[in-house]
Amino acid sequence: MIVTVGVTILDGKAIQAWLYSKAAVAPRNAPAVPSIPHLTRLSRRVYASARDELLGISLKQLHTLVSLRDRGVLPQQLLCHVLHTTQNTVVAWLNELEEAGFIERMRDPDDRRKHNVVITRAGLLALERAERELLRLEEEVLSPLTADERAQLRRLLAKALTAPHP
Repeated sequence: MIVTVGVTILDGKAIQAWLYSKAAVAPRNAPAVPSIPHLTRLSRRVYASARDELLGISLKQLHTLVSLRDRGVLPQQLLCHVLHTTQNTVVAWLNELEEAGFIERMRDPDDRRKHNVVITRAGLLALERAERELLRLEEEVLSPLTADERAQLRRLLAKALTAPHP
């Protein structure tokens, strides 16, 4: 559907984007709108600025290292499941991380055909740097909020993420 507004022609996506932008400043008595689109837009603002040069690693490397740090030693096959990607893709990512010295792959002592993956000290340091930069970018994006509001937002998001998934 095309709608003409003055001399501007907007398609459905442009209208939806405009509506979402207005929802952020809707009056208190306005009907509730989904918050996920707002979170997605905020996330995109952060990640758009999260260049490899700034973080010291790519976002895919960051995601892989976070998974290894948070879960400990993982079989390579399980890492594919955790990262929601294929074996070929994970092997390519792990090759880059191993070459940089951020992970080690070792044979599973119970099954020599399998490899386990572990984050190294260098990987932990690279991850700390990247997370510091991401936090700085997040602070920039959330700067219109007060420090208390940012803390409250983080608490609420953490609470939502730790609740049982239906």
